[in-house]
Amino acid sequence: MALTPIDIQNKEFRKGVRGYHTEEVDKFLESVSKEFEVVYAENFELKDKVQRLDAELRHYKQLESTLQQTMVLAQQTADEVKQSARHEAELILKEVEQEKVRRITEAQNKLQHVNDEIEELQKRREMTRTQLKSFLLAQLDLAEAFEKDRVS
Repeated sequence: MALTPIDIQNKEFRKGVRGYHTEEVDKFLESVSKEFEVVYAENFELKDKVQRLDAELRHYKQLESTLQQTMVLAQQTADEVKQSARHEAELILKEVEQEKVRRITEAQNKLQHVNDEIEELQKRREMTRTQLKSFLLAQLDLAEAFEKDRVS
């Protein structure tokens, strides 16, 4: 059982033949009681303060835990966003590469088509030239034959 200031004030001692002087003991007990009351009140206040500080500490520890969880979640989210961005960039690069290959292939096909047309036109030109030359030579032969017939 805890000792209280009232216990000290109400404490009575037995009296003996050569016992203590009662008035001195009462004054001393009163003095001790007052001091003990101050200490008791301080102790009560300190216990209350300790409880409040414990509650505050628990609150801050909970807050710290929440902040740590938030930081972990934020880091995970950042990692996921970076990974997603990397993946998206890889897809874009792949699409760009495919588009580049498609355009190069298309350009090569067009170039081949143009080269084929040039070759065809060159063949036609040569054939037309040969036909024209043959025609002109035939006309020249006719003109010469006509001239010979006219002179003779």
